[in-house]
Amino acid sequence: MSGSAGHAPRVGVVVVHFGDLKPTVVCVRSLREDPSPCERRIVVVDNSGNVPPGVLPGAEVVEAGCNAGYGGGANLGVGVLGPGPWDALVILNNDIEVEGGYLGAALDALHRPRVGAAAGPLYLDQPGGTLWYAGGGVDFLTGTVRQSRSRRQTGRERTVGFFPGAAFVVRHDAWQAVEGFDPTYFLYNEDVDLCLRLRRHGFRLLFVPAMVAVHRLGAVTGSGGKSPLYLEQLAATRLRPFRPLPYRLYLAFMHTGYVLLRALRHRTLSGGEGGREAARALLRGHGKALASIRQGPRGAT
Repeated sequence: MSGSAGHAPRVGVVVVHFGDLKPTVVCVRSLREDPSPCERRIVVVDNSGNVPPGVLPGAEVVEAGCNAGYGGGANLGVGVLGPGPWDALVILNNDIEVEGGYLGAALDALHRPRVGAAAGPLYLDQPGGTLWYAGGGVDFLTGTVRQSRSRRQTGRERTVGFFPGAAFVVRHDAWQAVEGFDPTYFLYNEDVDLCLRLRRHGFRLLFVPAMVAVHRLGAVTGSGGKSPLYLEQLAATRLRPFRPLPYRLYLAFMHTGYVLLRALRHRTLSGGEGGREAARALLRGHGKALASIRQGPRGAT
């Protein structure tokens, strides 16, 4: 760990809150109780305006004023933290519970050569339970993300191509270099976009076994159950992280067939109004993706 001479390293933490307060209370408590030897300032960005005073001791609550989305909320929180200096910035969804030592491992990760950001194993129910993320990458043939769920991979520190935006650490200068999340992503794929922009700036992404956290997946958005909100938002921005435009056109052709098949599957296998609504959500989302095909990542065409 680093820090100025005679001082503990300083970690700025942003938690983006929306919906139920209970996961956020657990998240903030886990950050407070992490025994890592570092100073920490916790900022909770309230995207839903339902955090009463005093319910999150040890954290500063910032009213977003509206639902700014996950990326927009994270950007607001980092802005509240200010220039620091910060030895690390930790960005968390409110349904994350970090295990003891998470912050220390995050600080250590940023000392590796060229590392700009890092993330660790994510479990869905409890540490050692159902594994959701153990490293990942981007498949450029299909324009999709793959996540390892191999338990053998959880103990191996290595460079990766992708980490979920739900829980990660980033160097302050790396965050500034890419200007944080692109706030035009409301929900989903902002993490793919961020990872690719960090990589284009020459930063390495690291998987760190000691950065263990629990992710109550879909507690707010319904992503765990593939809700219509999840399906539409995921499809709407699936093409945008990639460049150049001819490549996005290629992906649009690929994804059109994929979306049509998925929509048909929802209608025929799921049945009922739920299946029809899921199919409509997929088609609406893909329609938005095609309509904005010219909009690529920041600074690209």
